Amino acid sequence: MNTSASAAIQSPNNPIVRNVLAGGLLAGFCDFVYPSVKNVIAGNSWMNPWKGVAGGLLGQAGRDGGLGMALLGVCLHFFICLSGATLLYLIASRVKLVPRQWIVLGILYGIAVLLTMNYVVLPLSAIGRPIYPVERLHISAFFHILLVGLPTAFFVARALKARAA
Repeated sequence: MNTSASAAIQSPNNPIVRNVLAGGLLAGFCDFVYPSVKNVIAGNSWMNPWKGVAGGLLGQAGRDGGLGMALLGVCLHFFICLSGATLLYLIASRVKLVPRQWIVLGILYGIAVLLTMNYVVLPLSAIGRPIYPVERLHISAFFHILLVGLPTAFFVARALKARAA
């Protein structure tokens, strides 16, 4: 990449950077609120899902921890969402077979994130196994599409349009 192109991408005013960040942050927020509220409604702590995320890195110590572990899990969660949005942009900007329509892109991305997390990342983490049972995978897929796929794809599609302009 030449120097001027590199400087343009690194600029915080760059519409590509702004849109990719917005997609990752919105997906992170939506996917933060849902499990947190769901746990509170079930009578559990809002921290449980996030200590579980920390447990993927630290094992049982993450799941047994307190607020610090929950905050680590939240940070990891947002890092994953921002990384995913960046990766989606990079792939979609280079692979012509990837659809540019944000709804189609969001559906495919939401499913891809779910399957990758459940069958690749989680088994390789300290958790060591998938957490979404096959018989309920369609429900998890729906929420991953709605909460992660569509928000990310909406902004990534805008970033792709800004790149083309």
